[in-house]
Amino acid sequence: MNEQGLRLAVILVTYNRLACLKIALEKYDQQTMPPKYILVVDNASNDGTKEYLAQWKSVTTDKYQKMVIRLSENTGGSGGFNRGMEEGLKLDCDFLFLADDDAYAEPDVFEKLNMAYQNMTDKRISALCTAILNHDKYEVGHRCLIKKGPFRVSLKFSTPKEYRQDNFKVDVLTFVGAAISKEAAKAIGLPKKEYFIYFDDTEYSLRLKAVGEIYCVSSSVMHHDIGKDRRSSWKDYYDTRNWIDMIHMHFSKRYYYAAIIEKYIRRCTVLASIFRSRSKEHRRMCRDAIKDAVNLRLGKNEKYMPKKQD
Repeated sequence: MNEQGLRLAVILVTYNRLACLKIALEKYDQQTMPPKYILVVDNASNDGTKEYLAQWKSVTTDKYQKMVIRLSENTGGSGGFNRGMEEGLKLDCDFLFLADDDAYAEPDVFEKLNMAYQNMTDKRISALCTAILNHDKYEVGHRCLIKKGPFRVSLKFSTPKEYRQDNFKVDVLTFVGAAISKEAAKAIGLPKKEYFIYFDDTEYSLRLKAVGEIYCVSSSVMHHDIGKDRRSSWKDYYDTRNWIDMIHMHFSKRYYYAAIIEKYIRRCTVLASIFRSRSKEHRRMCRDAIKDAVNLRLGKNEKYMPKKQD
């Protein structure tokens, strides 16, 4: 870190959301404390994003350096952040700031992160993260603690009360408004690109916690107005598979076996039909997810991919 404060590199991953991307980039351009770099990873968009980013990059600014990586295929958020962080680790910065293309920064988001960092006595910090508002309400599920019972691991969401503090510790962050220490990232490696979507950030958080603390800075705010994300679609495949794999990687066998049993009962049996209105096809998909998790078959599954409406 230099005397001017934290040197930040924004890593923004985008896929076929050009309208959102334009707003996100505009918000970063309006920062009271500009980042040093903005790196956009384009996940093979086909909606005009490629052409727009070429034009955006051609317009120079003295605020920050613009960079674009275009991937040859859609690798999901996991693959996009993996590739972006790989490039980010080569840059002259202190923190890599990760966010989606539909997350919009308030004008002082970096200034607030910098002020909080300067005032912290605990310098064993692996990551800082912002508060997230979803239609002006705290999105508490983006900042969590790990809760371990006798057999079950779960995520305990943050509470609105915690955001009354200047900052507070969390075990888990999402890759929406996450400032990852470059030194921590060098120590633990890159996010698992094999996850495609979901729980890549949770798994990465567990590695971050092994080398330092994660703090949420309440005054630093991102807006992520997505409504309620109900994963009753192809996304449940990755949600189910990756959760089991993550438990397998980071917790003992009893938690792993319990995770398999719980996901099977809740998502694959007739109970999923009765209580969650899941179709036969959806239950079959979740069984595939559990089988693939147990057999360590990760990566993108071509059977379960986004449709145009997703």
